Order: sequence, then C-alpha cells, then structure tokens
Amino acid sequence: MRSAVYGESPEPGDADPLVSEEVVGNVSKMCVLPPGYRGPPRKGHLIFDANFESGNLGRVDYITEIEYDIFIRPDTCNPRFRVWFYFTVENIKADQRVIFNIVNFSKTKSLYREGMSPVVRSTSRPKW
Repeated sequence: MRSAVYGESPEPGDADPLVSEEVVGNVSKMCVLPPGYRGPPRKGHLIFDANFESGNLGRVDYITEIEYDIFIRPDTCNPRFRVWFYFTVENIKADQRVIFNIVNFSKTKSLYREGMSPVVRSTSRPKW
C-alpha cells in the first residue's frame, strides 16, 4: 500500500510522488494515514520527521495500522550505501506498538542478524 499524506491530494493525471522508487529528500512532519481515510489526523496516525541534521528518512508506506515500510535515503558521500537510519515519530497512542520495516538497506548481512537492535528513545523509555 502507499502512503496517504494529510493535506495533499494529487490532481488527476499528475504523477504521484509517493509511488516513485527514487528517495530524494527528507520526510518533513509527514502524517501517514490509512488508505481512503479523510479528515484530520487522529491520535495514532503517525507523524514522521527527518528534517534535521543527519535525518535520512525518504519515504514511508502504510501497510497496516501497526506496520509501516520505511525507505531511507542513501549516504551523502556514497549513494550506494544505506546502512543507518535516523528519524522521529510523533502522535503515537499510549501503549501503541508499531513495526517498522526498513526495506532498502544496502547490506543484507548486518549486525541486526547477530542480535543487535536499533537504538530507540521514547517518552515511555527515556533512556537510550
């Protein structure tokens, strides 16, 4: 499924920028809504942001209410590499669990396969 972005609706016949496989710029305060949803974002409709130093989130696709596909931008100095990610997520409901699939990592063998996990900080888990 593709992302629905609050406040944006392509004109008929226009190319939909969210369909493109090319990941160009950083996501900036993008609210990802379920397909067909109309209206303002509600609590639980996640707002993604990477418009800050070292942020590299290029695109987010809605899969289900608890699952999202994440596309990271390539490293600045070498466009072949996508080996890290840095972004924020807001508007989460209390006790909401979410699955993020990083779908365009450039290394198929990484330390995540060896048991390492991403560093996460949240209001419910304020320590890194």
